[in-house]
Amino acid sequence: MILKEEIRLVANKKALEMGCYIVDLKVSTNNQITIFFDKKEGILIDDCSELSKYIEENFDRDIEDYELTVCSAGLESPFLVKEQYEKNIGKEVKVLMKNGQSVEGILLEHEDGVVIEKNNKIKKNTFMKSEMAISANEIKEVKLKINYK
Repeated sequence: MILKEEIRLVANKKALEMGCYIVDLKVSTNNQITIFFDKKEGILIDDCSELSKYIEENFDRDIEDYELTVCSAGLESPFLVKEQYEKNIGKEVKVLMKNGQSVEGILLEHEDGVVIEKNNKIKKNTFMKSEMAISANEIKEVKLKINYK
């Protein structure tokens, strides 16, 4: 079986050269490898192809066969690494808390948790902005809020 850490080392090296970062890496017991990566400007199909070819050059299928999938982290996926938070500063996010509540707002900061700017409704068509800090131990997941208009 191909070791996850060996793949991670090779994938990280190439991703850094490309100005990207690895978000997640999965290796199943039957050598199905899935690499999720991203970069500030977003991932293009050519980026996936370049990383995929690099992995294939470094792991010989004749020695150990594997299936490889290289793809973007996805717009609707939860943030898993600090680079995703940094990429989305100033954008609207949805924070799902461990207690089941969810909060939406503009991501202002990410350190040990998040700080978001919320719009609080005061009256009909009247809103007041406020900042809300949420500690990491209260957060189940944070996702980019997609507005389908």
